[in-house]
Amino acid sequence: MCPNLTIIMLLLLIGIAYSQQCTWTDDSGYTYNLKSLDKDGGWQLKDETSGMGMFSMVYIFNFCDFKSIRCHDRQVGAIEALAVMGQITENCDVAGLVETQTFEHLDQRDLNKGLVVKYTQGDLCMDPKQPTGVMQPRQAHFFIECGDDDTTFTVLPDNECIDQFKIRHHVACRNASSHWFLKFIFIIFLYFGGRFLYNRKKLQIEGEEAIPHIHKIKTFIPKVRALFHFGVDRLQTQVQRFRHGGYDSI
Repeated sequence: MCPNLTIIMLLLLIGIAYSQQCTWTDDSGYTYNLKSLDKDGGWQLKDETSGMGMFSMVYIFNFCDFKSIRCHDRQVGAIEALAVMGQITENCDVAGLVETQTFEHLDQRDLNKGLVVKYTQGDLCMDPKQPTGVMQPRQAHFFIECGDDDTTFTVLPDNECIDQFKIRHHVACRNASSHWFLKFIFIIFLYFGGRFLYNRKKLQIEGEEAIPHIHKIKTFIPKVRALFHFGVDRLQTQVQRFRHGGYDSI
């Protein structure tokens, strides 16, 4: 028995919307999708250079799903937490906020080299380069080089109030990230085309009955049409309100 087509299409649309939350389109119109760099529960990276015996610093961050990245009862993009004997404590500093996430190319002269993801506006810290008493917000910078996937990030030398990390990953490669929507459409057409040919050649089904899920599609189309007309009616209502408000006299 075929699953309900409406439910399938709804789930696909939700999946598309969710994946768009983790993409970046550069000035050339090229789209990068960082979903495969995201990690369930967030990345937890121990700073092996801290050398504090039973104490250590652990960096926790992610790129799409930030539910588990919390510090001071707040959901953030990246944090620096204290671990005691391997156990992460609630003693933490915010290295960057989710809403400050920005993207840029690793090298503007060669767009194929990779990406830089930045989080800013973290907790204040003392920068020795600044005059005494001047505090600077923490930042976290992630340098993602195009290449075969590394297993984890490398902590780069501390740049005062900026935590820096590096990894090699395919999400930063232009041929791996863009045109995901076209690939999705291609898969859909491949499925329906294959099922249509199978029904015609193998099952000897003629006419529109050979179209996969044709009966489900017929029940789905009126719903789409009704939704379209509803949107048009709402738009016309808003236009009428603007006109009555005097906008048509400008």
